[in-house]
Amino acid sequence: HSYEGQPKSQNFGIFYNQYESRLTKFIRCDLREEAEKLYKLIQDDCSQKPRLIISIYGGAKYFQMNERLEKEFMRGIIEAATIADGWILTNGLSRGIGKLVGEAILQDRTLNGGSKDLVSIGLAKWGSLPEETRELLSKKFTSQKNAIQNGAKEEDHEFPREILKTTDAATIERHLTYMVLFDDGKLSGYICDEQRRMFVQEATNDKNKCYAVTVIVEGGKNTLEVILNDLKDSRPVVIIDGSGRIADVLSDLLKRHPESVPEAVQIDAGLNNFFQNDEANSDTSCKTIERRLCKRQINEIMNMKYRDLLNVYSLDKDSNVAKTIFDAIFKRYEMMVPKHRGSCHDQPENQDHSRKSKETLLDLSIKWNSCEGLAKVLKHIKRKSIQVSPFSRLL
Repeated sequence: HSYEGQPKSQNFGIFYNQYESRLTKFIRCDLREEAEKLYKLIQDDCSQKPRLIISIYGGAKYFQMNERLEKEFMRGIIEAATIADGWILTNGLSRGIGKLVGEAILQDRTLNGGSKDLVSIGLAKWGSLPEETRELLSKKFTSQKNAIQNGAKEEDHEFPREILKTTDAATIERHLTYMVLFDDGKLSGYICDEQRRMFVQEATNDKNKCYAVTVIVEGGKNTLEVILNDLKDSRPVVIIDGSGRIADVLSDLLKRHPESVPEAVQIDAGLNNFFQNDEANSDTSCKTIERRLCKRQINEIMNMKYRDLLNVYSLDKDSNVAKTIFDAIFKRYEMMVPKHRGSCHDQPENQDHSRKSKETLLDLSIKWNSCEGLAKVLKHIKRKSIQVSPFSRLL
């Protein structure tokens, strides 16, 4: 099941009646579609600008976590996103990390009546979906496209409920708010990290200041690309210790070498268990090449210039995942202040952007009940020069 060529459709999406607003909305687009257009489309539809983007990536296939760790992770990401008016990004597939995020959202809706306004976005490749799912969505895409030209019928704006009946593990995670399906004219395979990276860059470049953080759970070789992209863009990364595979390799190295870069032999030792349990590729020569690449990427990740951006959550040492996420954002802010001081931020437009950034952090500090975060921001500003929200003035 593989073909090459141009995507078979123009960009369009499926939107539903108001009573079906909690069901996933689908957007199919060219792999090269501009992130600005996708961001604006989702922002306009949900009428909400995010203050925080939480990318949750890692294991794309089935994996198991310690029950206590899984519960804390699920609770923590929902708490962080809800308090901060955040958007969650993940791979959008109903297995691995995408499924875990979907279960967290469903659990919050069921137990607490929450997640109604929580925006969650799956980013996946159209060609990676099962044929049955693609056919169902193609019919709905076509019917809505025709409806625009010939007048919409009630059934044109109904969720394709047949998707809910599929048992294929590679299908879409149906508890997400939006599903963006990138089409490159090929079946099978996965998208690289570039689409997520550009989307996050667009969100954080928005004039209403938005922060971003990435949470890594389990993960394989491709997860290293996600981490490196974030570090190069000066975005903090939270690694969930004990979740397995690459996450455990990295968290162990960071704990063993907090103030130095591990030597090649130490990185190699950390990768031993990972490659022994890697069943994806049995070819010895390919494994050797992949191992070399992983060592080189991990060595770059461990560079001391990135250490303030790398954060490890450990179940038995840290209070909760949400606090670790918030602390990572404040630590990144504190790290960036000296770099910005005395730079081109003296320009009026940059001063305004910096002021809005600080206002956002002040408001978030109060919402998160973080005295430590509040102190870090106030340390670098004069209080009288900042106009915070009415809620913040209650402090």
